Amino acid sequence: MPAIQSLSLMVLIAMATPVAAQQTGHVDSLARLRAGPGDEYRLVGEVKAGNPVTVYGCLEGGRWCDVRGPDARCWIPAQAIVSGRGAVTRLVPKVTFALDAYWDAHYRGREWTVESERVLWRQHSPGDSLSREMMEPRRNEHIRLENERIKRETAEIDRAAFNRLDRDRRDDKIKRCERSGRQSSDVQSCISGAQRDYDAAIRERESRAEYEHRMRGR
Repeated sequence: MPAIQSLSLMVLIAMATPVAAQQTGHVDSLARLRAGPGDEYRLVGEVKAGNPVTVYGCLEGGRWCDVRGPDARCWIPAQAIVSGRGAVTRLVPKVTFALDAYWDAHYRGREWTVESERVLWRQHSPGDSLSREMMEPRRNEHIRLENERIKRETAEIDRAAFNRLDRDRRDDKIKRCERSGRQSSDVQSCISGAQRDYDAAIRERESRAEYEHRMRGR
């Protein structure tokens, strides 16, 4: 019986440790959330300045941290996270990044987790730039062009996903307006405000995409 109790205690401690090690912080400026620890990984969301994130751990080098943002589990640059208890990299465990395990746990079912894209990233070291074979046209023009195509398609999928998210938020706000029980003029004003916010978000995203496209063309 003591052995069973001891084993049970060890299991409880193992389960509790990750929770205890979590830290809550916030971002000090608009931050992009990635599917892996590097700017080159797929964009999975954004978090605005002042919004909270739960930090689960950071890479040994301290540059990227595994967090939960407003919409998904993801990776964010450590320097973007502010904690009232000091540098967040000193407060959370050191973690590693295993692409298949991480994507299966947090992104299962998404169209971009297909095997063809996983093959590309399995050959990539987290936090590093893409290999010369992927970026240098003289050595492998076909692979470089394929990588550029993937980036373009990724950007288009990301924009569509964010537009869909903004549309869902708009629709939810409109439903709340309609259920508010206020006078019809107030309800209409509320609905108009929801539509304005949606239109502004779309314009900002399209403007940003156009700017990034021009910068890539230079």
